[in-house]
Amino acid sequence: MNIATIDRNPLNSPQMQGNDAAIMRSVERELAAMGASVKNFDEKENIGGVYDVVLHMSRTPETLRRLSCYEAEGRLVINSVQAVMNCSRVKFTHILQEEGIKQPPYRIIESAAQLQTAQYPAWIKRAEGWSCSKEDVAFVTTPQEAADAFKAIRAGGCPSAILCDHIAGDIIKFYGIGGDFFCYGYPDGEKTKFGLEKINGTPQKYPFDATLLQQTAFKAARAVGLSVFGGDAIITEEGSIYIIDINDFPSFLAVREEAAKAMAEMIIEKRKHNIQ
Repeated sequence: MNIATIDRNPLNSPQMQGNDAAIMRSVERELAAMGASVKNFDEKENIGGVYDVVLHMSRTPETLRRLSCYEAEGRLVINSVQAVMNCSRVKFTHILQEEGIKQPPYRIIESAAQLQTAQYPAWIKRAEGWSCSKEDVAFVTTPQEAADAFKAIRAGGCPSAILCDHIAGDIIKFYGIGGDFFCYGYPDGEKTKFGLEKINGTPQKYPFDATLLQQTAFKAARAVGLSVFGGDAIITEEGSIYIIDINDFPSFLAVREEAAKAMAEMIIEKRKHNIQ
């Protein structure tokens, strides 16, 4: 089995380049140990030759267009191009709403005037694409703070934003692969992209239904189309679970080796049964 891997463009991996590269190297080692032939590429390279599977961390439009061509040729691409595109914030937010998955109440912001009547505190987030800079997500407590944050988002090239309610509670980070591997934990404030987790304070470790978290996370991933995913949830004092983020191919920092093995096994199994 010939497998191509593609690393994530550093521009789409703020402060996580080393961790993103590390999980890919770990998966490559596991695949090689299972007898696969693996070759790595970066996002600037075209994949030459014939590969049965393309495992990638790509998010740039040009690379995704090339990957669409590989899918059309019948190659197995993980995650699929459509799934990655569905991880654009405005898309996955709408998908979760359609699936009835609980998330903080939100509204789409297209003009600063809409911010005058909103409830605060709140979060304002870039609507399109992924968060690549600290300006793409902001915690705001007044209409003026929201207007300033919205201005920064628009200056970054995105014309719209999502404003969602702030939910008090513990942040939980979760990770999943295929339909079996799942884990979760509280964030390490020293190992996050922008350090925004501190807004919710020190985790109180409120009790919650871990099985429900897993079921909800997999439901969200299936709706978006992801085989390899991560995300964030808020656990309230009452134990309610709100999904606040879902993304393609995280770094699996806390569980790298276990995740790499699970990912390699999933790839072999999918290829064996020709499952996208």
